[in-house]
Amino acid sequence: MTLYELKHQTKKETAKRIKKMELEFKKAPAVKLFEKTEKYDQIIAQLGIPITAKCEHHEVQFHGEVFIGYVPNKWLVGLSKMARVSEYFLNPTIKTIQEKATNQILNYLEKILKPVGMIVVIKASHGCIGLRGVKKPSLTFTMATSGCFADQRQNHKSDFLNLVNSYKI
Repeated sequence: MTLYELKHQTKKETAKRIKKMELEFKKAPAVKLFEKTEKYDQIIAQLGIPITAKCEHHEVQFHGEVFIGYVPNKWLVGLSKMARVSEYFLNPTIKTIQEKATNQILNYLEKILKPVGMIVVIKASHGCIGLRGVKKPSLTFTMATSGCFADQRQNHKSDFLNLVNSYKI
């Protein structure tokens, strides 16, 4: 095989790999629910789900973590599904903004789960802030709430934020 043929073959294989990766990320995750059989009315949380996405304003990546909490009503969701939903809305193949993705994750899961309440927090470091312009890396924090987490008379929101702030692996 000549060098030209080898380069041409490599380009074809690379294009196939990229297409396969894009298809993996574009498939909406199936979310399997489990009926809640035990009396449980407290927060269930998935903390520190790692994400990488591309800012739609500057096409530079941002990296961070997603924190999801909910108080179940009739259904429980498999923990891996919260990570899959996060990856669906925040992955390296799509352009988005953190604020939009925060709401998308909450709305997607809430529609399926119908919980008493839900909260999604994203903490991310944006390349566009650290690499260009002001060149001051910082952490951007976004939050979306519903139900008991949006109700200021209940402590669910502060309880969850305390979990997020104390989170360490």
